[in-house]
Amino acid sequence: MRTRKTAPFSHPIKHLLAATLLFVSPLTQAACDDPPAPNVNWKGCDKAGIDLSGMDLRGAVLDGVNFEDANLSGANLRDSYLGRARLQRADLSRAKLIDAYLVAADLSQAKLEKALAKGATFDRAKLIQANLNSAYLEEAKFYDANLKGATLIKANLKRARMSQADLSAADLTQSSLQQAVLSRANLEDAVLHKADLEKAKLDQAFLVNTDLSESNLSSATLAQAEMINVDIRGARLDYTIWNDRSRCRSGSVGECR
Repeated sequence: MRTRKTAPFSHPIKHLLAATLLFVSPLTQAACDDPPAPNVNWKGCDKAGIDLSGMDLRGAVLDGVNFEDANLSGANLRDSYLGRARLQRADLSRAKLIDAYLVAADLSQAKLEKALAKGATFDRAKLIQANLNSAYLEEAKFYDANLKGATLIKANLKRARMSQADLSAADLTQSSLQQAVLSRANLEDAVLHKADLEKAKLDQAFLVNTDLSESNLSSATLAQAEMINVDIRGARLDYTIWNDRSRCRSGSVGECR
């Protein structure tokens, strides 16, 4: 019995396949020479020392970018992606970082004074000796972030999530930390003088040589916190859950009664 051969593709089909392959979109590549603009893709580019003050970089793809010593003051970085970016000593003062993604970014010694970073994600980021004075960080995320020696004087950290963050030797004088989550955070040698920690969670936090004088710890939770040489002179402790899980009485000041 004779075997029937399969007919080859006709020429029209061949042409159609070729045309289809020609129109397949290539993967978007970072264009380091592109001018600053919303949604620009500078992934992995070297922008050390660049002046981008006041520029609009909303939604930009900036992960892994080298921004060491760059001037980003007043820049709009809302919804931008800065994962693992190198921002050591960068000037981000008054920058808009609302909902920005800075996971594992290095912002050591960076200036973020008066930056607007509501809802920004700084998980596992390095902010060693960074200046965040008067920064708006409400609902920002700092899980396992390193803020050793950082200054956050008068910073707004309401409802910030800072579990396991290293805040050793950080200055949070007069900062707003109402309902902030600081579970298992390291606050050794930290200064929280006159800080507002009402309803904050400090369970299992490390509080050694910590200055909480004249702070507001009303309804805060300190269950199982390590507390050694903690200064609570003048601190408000109304209904505070102490480290032994007892509840301080209303009117407690400077001592859990």
